[in-house]
Amino acid sequence: MTEHLARLCLEGAGSTGQYTPHAFNLRLLGTRQAADHIVYLHEVHHAALNDVTAWGTALHLYARLPDSAPTFIRLLDSCRRVHESLATFASVQIATARHGALDDVLAAYPQYIPLYRATVNLTSGVTGPNRRQQVATALARVCMQTPILDVVAEVGLREFALSSVRAFDRPDTRWNWFLRQGPGPIAAAADVADRVVVDEFGTEAITSDQPGGDLYSALDRSHDAAWDRWELAAYDHFRTALAATGATVLPLNGHHEGTARLLELAHTAHGDLGLRAAMTAEQRRTDADIASSVLQQVHHDFTDGAPHRAVLVSMTVDELVRVLGDRPVIDGRPALVVDARPPDRLSALYRWTSESEPPSVAVRLVLEDEQGEAIGHLPVADPATLSTLVERWGDRGVLAVCVSASCLADPEFARRWLPTAPRPAFILVDVEPDRFVPRWAAGGKPVVAIVVHVTDTGGDRTALLLSSESKGIWWLAVADDITVRLMIEYVRSEVGDALRTDNDAFAAIRDHARVVITHILATESFTSFDAMASSHA
Repeated sequence: MTEHLARLCLEGAGSTGQYTPHAFNLRLLGTRQAADHIVYLHEVHHAALNDVTAWGTALHLYARLPDSAPTFIRLLDSCRRVHESLATFASVQIATARHGALDDVLAAYPQYIPLYRATVNLTSGVTGPNRRQQVATALARVCMQTPILDVVAEVGLREFALSSVRAFDRPDTRWNWFLRQGPGPIAAAADVADRVVVDEFGTEAITSDQPGGDLYSALDRSHDAAWDRWELAAYDHFRTALAATGATVLPLNGHHEGTARLLELAHTAHGDLGLRAAMTAEQRRTDADIASSVLQQVHHDFTDGAPHRAVLVSMTVDELVRVLGDRPVIDGRPALVVDARPPDRLSALYRWTSESEPPSVAVRLVLEDEQGEAIGHLPVADPATLSTLVERWGDRGVLAVCVSASCLADPEFARRWLPTAPRPAFILVDVEPDRFVPRWAAGGKPVVAIVVHVTDTGGDRTALLLSSESKGIWWLAVADDITVRLMIEYVRSEVGDALRTDNDAFAAIRDHARVVITHILATESFTSFDAMASSHA
């Protein structure tokens, strides 16, 4: 669903983001890191709130049920204020902790300023930046933890309508009620949570979160259990307050049973919708699971929502070598990249003419025709043709092969093509890291990680190269600095001390890596890690 009403957005004069229960789409300009961080974190909070609540489960489900767009939009409209208030407040607060005051950045998104100010006012009686974050999150969750899943199960997937849910069991109704109460009840919930944590954990976590202090100083991992307990205590305080009004509020993680029941009903009626059961509380405490969940949903848009137009090109290997052999790409020398992507991924990456069948393996060329700029695809028919191309190219300049990780899901593809690919060869990561990194951890081998910063006409980008003693095979993620840090955090959580950097290793592949990274930025419409993934509901 791409129409405006079917998504949550952060749109303005700067970088932009859009969230649906399928993924969050980022159009980062790469001109100011603080602005990009706000946009990224804004969309992450949309995704996280849906992933841990009953109303979010309903959104996930109705976004995927066939012919359910009207119901989905009504559900989304009933939680927009909660979602946008938390996402705006939390993203600005976190980015401010790193970059300093960001009033000018927020000014680029004027429609979100009233939501931000209202949430600032609501949390004004809470001491400490981390506690303000925690209390805003607890408040949003209590608004979204309604009995909607039981209602859907009772009336039926197809029979359900928004009118089946009482007004006070809808998220925005609850949020607006708290707004009318003002900051007093919010501060009271924080005070209760403070006392609970001090009684059970002592004062260390609370004293780490001082007025005007650094948000990150309170987030040491030694405090994780204390802050989990703090959020639960605040949540239960809000839950009690809402229950007194007649609302039905689930426990903090009370959506799990309802989620499993609805997914079973949906699977029986419609087959696999690409959803998994909600993450357990234990999973959500691990850096690896959280990083993997975020990475699965992030989508970096390089073309402002309009995929590159793609056309098929026909020429011989010798003609291709002549055409590209005269084009300086890096240090005055030419370069050639052979790409491999599955057909369904190519269909998503490009706008193809109706008669075109996307070639899985091809050389891409940026060209102009009567319709304007396009990405030409010259098919590479088989490994023998690739070998001929490598031979004809010789030592003119860089020749690199870039295969998407989703291609390797077919063992036959890897068996046929990878032995022919010259080294170094690059595996573009378009799947969740938990599909391949755990194998590295099981093997106990060192993993080399290299962060690469690229500045071109599209702005500042960040890429990550990973290798696990695979003799010239490098796994490549092209995204931004937050995504790269999440990927590194995930790999570190899996392989531990086996993760290391090696500048000498990068020196040996520097030219090939630069060519492939800039080639992807210039010729791919987007990058993401969902080519084979399913989502948590």
